[in-house]
Amino acid sequence: MAITKLNKKASMGAAVFSAVSLKLCCWGPLLLTGVAGISGSSVYFSWLIALKPYFLAIAFLSVGFAFYQVYKKKKVDCGNCETDKPSFFKSKFYVWLVALFVAVMTLISYYPQLFHQTKGNEVVIVNQRDIQSVKLDIKGMVCQSCETNINNSVNKIDGVIQIKTSFKKGVSVIEFDSTKTNINNIKEVIQSKGYVIKKSKNE
Repeated sequence: MAITKLNKKASMGAAVFSAVSLKLCCWGPLLLTGVAGISGSSVYFSWLIALKPYFLAIAFLSVGFAFYQVYKKKKVDCGNCETDKPSFFKSKFYVWLVALFVAVMTLISYYPQLFHQTKGNEVVIVNQRDIQSVKLDIKGMVCQSCETNINNSVNKIDGVIQIKTSFKKGVSVIEFDSTKTNINNIKEVIQSKGYVIKKSKNE
């Protein structure tokens, strides 16, 4: 019985840890930059992207094992034994809660666009002479979540017209109204997310 309880706790712990690790490559740089003030910290977590499939497999296998533990039929030796009600952390509800957490973390990691509001198509009148375009070479982008993170952050800047980011190419092309914002403001927003801008080029 003690081994069963230990196995269940270990599987739940492994599931939660692996699910959180799926987003560590994105959340880690934000924490280091926001709390410790370490700029360009995304490069320290880029190696985690190769481990994401393994974290995902561990998370789902651990949840599956936990379901097996709580739903398997237990042999009872005595006839009229009174069984104690399991605590919250040993209950079926807790297992389902962890399973839901793993599922949500998986969706956030692989389909981040589902959890971000995209900027609506607003009609903005801009003098053509005030429109500037810049191409930024960005270091530290490792997945689609990085693209979404940068796009949504830069889109919040007043004056940004459009942005296209590719983590595979490591570039971001931004069009903006030079009367409302500038390249330095855009760079600051991107760098505040933990990324490193290697160079910029006016288009």
